[in-house]
Amino acid sequence: MNSNLVRRIKHLQRWESGTIRLLGLIELLLASALGFTGAYALLAGEDAGLYLYLFPVVGALGLFQMLFFSSKNKLTPALGVLLIAEMWAISFIVAAIPFMIYGFGPVDAFFEGISGYTTTGATIVADLDELPSSLLLWRGIIQWAGGLTVLISFSFLLPMIGMGGAGLNSNEFAGSDNDDYSMKISSASLNFIKVYALLTVMEIICLLACNVALFDSVCISFSNVPTGGLLPRNDSMASYGMTAQAVTLVFMILGSANFYMMFRLFFRHDLALFKSRETRIMIEWFLACTVLVFFCYLIEHSGDFTGEYVADTFWTSLYSVISSGTGTGFAIQDFVYPQFIFLILMIVEFMGGASGSTAGGIKIYRMMALKSYIMSNINRVMHPNAVISIKADGRNWGEEAINSELSTIFLFLVGVFISLALLMLLEPDVGNYTPDGVDELQTYFGIILAAIANAGIGPMASYDVLSIGSKILMCFLMWLGRMEFILVLILFTKGFWSDVRLSVGQYRSARATNMLAGKFNKKR
Repeated sequence: MNSNLVRRIKHLQRWESGTIRLLGLIELLLASALGFTGAYALLAGEDAGLYLYLFPVVGALGLFQMLFFSSKNKLTPALGVLLIAEMWAISFIVAAIPFMIYGFGPVDAFFEGISGYTTTGATIVADLDELPSSLLLWRGIIQWAGGLTVLISFSFLLPMIGMGGAGLNSNEFAGSDNDDYSMKISSASLNFIKVYALLTVMEIICLLACNVALFDSVCISFSNVPTGGLLPRNDSMASYGMTAQAVTLVFMILGSANFYMMFRLFFRHDLALFKSRETRIMIEWFLACTVLVFFCYLIEHSGDFTGEYVADTFWTSLYSVISSGTGTGFAIQDFVYPQFIFLILMIVEFMGGASGSTAGGIKIYRMMALKSYIMSNINRVMHPNAVISIKADGRNWGEEAINSELSTIFLFLVGVFISLALLMLLEPDVGNYTPDGVDELQTYFGIILAAIANAGIGPMASYDVLSIGSKILMCFLMWLGRMEFILVLILFTKGFWSDVRLSVGQYRSARATNMLAGKFNKKR
């Protein structure tokens, strides 16, 4: 029966465009999210039109693209980059429309939608209690869907077309030896969805065991697994018990670990995750920063050092560091820190989590590559005749690969300082919105890193007070942080669009050749 269904579907495929077909898959995923949220809104007695007006349009479009387009030709690098950009654009539009229908302004709606889908976790909502519960659920769902998009894009799609590749080879997924690249991505998606679903269900069960309400457990899990940050309460995680906070802490770390290694751990009983040097360095880095922040708090403290104070301070330090480093952005206190502690947390945000994860920032493996590059150059100076290779996590890095990673780090730093200058120009009066005890420069840096590192956590509980220009800048930075700097630069080059036109022309020529061959065979 399944084979007959597959043959019938292939018979419907009249046009060749794997790009359009894969976009149809993304649209079906978004339609499912709209349908699920709409069904919840109906059950909750809320306005389901926020989601169901859009549901048939997105669903029909996605189904049409999946049924009538095939993906037999190999994806070129230019079309691969364009595909990723189109995936983000379509997802941002769909994520923003329910907020717009509800009554948000266009900029605010796109800010909230982009923040959710990029798993940044910044918000323009000053009081979450004013939103319907279905819209809070929608924020959680778009974070979950966005995290999956991040994983598929940068852990599988780019390595497969010979670009990027944070440590995963194209043959590491079932079906990756198939010429139909949309089938490859479907197979990869299934593997990631298995891990995603398992982690999500596990966290929901753990939170329910901690006496967290079902709705809150679902929203927290949908936000935590993809290291998002948008939660259903105004005080983030502060009003939940310590056991619930501990559960979210564990899943923050899991969400920032390599998902392919977790797939191998859960479904193939492979312990590569625990043997990975990147994972070990990430944990050690978080613990070292926690100890440093903890002692800074103790030095700043002028009262008695009771056991309760020491325990609470250590827990706050640990939670703040891991929340910042993983890009989750959950908080158990206001974002008002002494300047040195603030600097440490900004560095942790900058570093980010592991490759093959949804964590933001530069990523630990790039910093490992940078360290290896520096040490290899030092060794070359000391031993000029020696043959010295650059290694990171047990792998040799070629010159092209190391240059790519160093370029990304450089562009990230340049992007931070250019964005900082633009924000200062757009928000000269940011001091009016700055909490007591936080200076203006600290606020500027906090806002920029919250967006560009997709961390969300920053000096403001709500970014609604910012100007329209600043919100648009943050939207661009959130997309830039997820899209990768080099890929964004590629989109603005003439050579890229020439390659796109050339690739499209080759597909059309191949299609015409196939049609002529088919007619010739029929005549014979």
